[in-house]
Parts: sequence; structure tokens; C-alpha cells
Amino acid sequence: MQITIRGALTMAQLRQAIFEQLHELEDAYALAYSKGATLYVNPVNEHGEPVLLMRDGRVISKVLSDGPYRNAADDLKL
Repeated sequence: MQITIRGALTMAQLRQAIFEQLHELEDAYALAYSKGATLYVNPVNEHGEPVLLMRDGRVISKVLSDGPYRNAADDLKL
């Protein structure tokens, strides 16, 4: 399933748009689980020009995540 969010957005606006789309999937289609996800982000500066380098000069290519932070209570089933 593909979700497309269009327009030049701040990261806060993009985060909110993603949240709203996932909420819509839960409500409208009764989806409760996902087997991972791949998110492609097209970073730009405030002028809409592509940003290809991190602050330290390294090229941005890929970020990996093992999901949300799990606290001790989750691990201990408290």
C-alpha cells in the first residue's frame, strides 16, 4: 500500500500528515497491524532546494529503525 503526501512541508507538518493518514487507515479500513514500512523523504531547505548532505558533510542515504522505544515496563509486562 502506498501513501503519497504532496507539497513542501516542514518536518512537523509531514509528521502530522503521516499520523493522520495512519489514523485514517485504522478507522476507515480497520487495519490494526503492519509488517514494517518504508518511508522515502525528499529533504529540502527553506527555499525548496534539495539537501543531500548532513551538517558534518556526509551524504544522507539511509536511516534504519528497529521500531519505537520499548521501556522496561513493556519488557517485563507490567
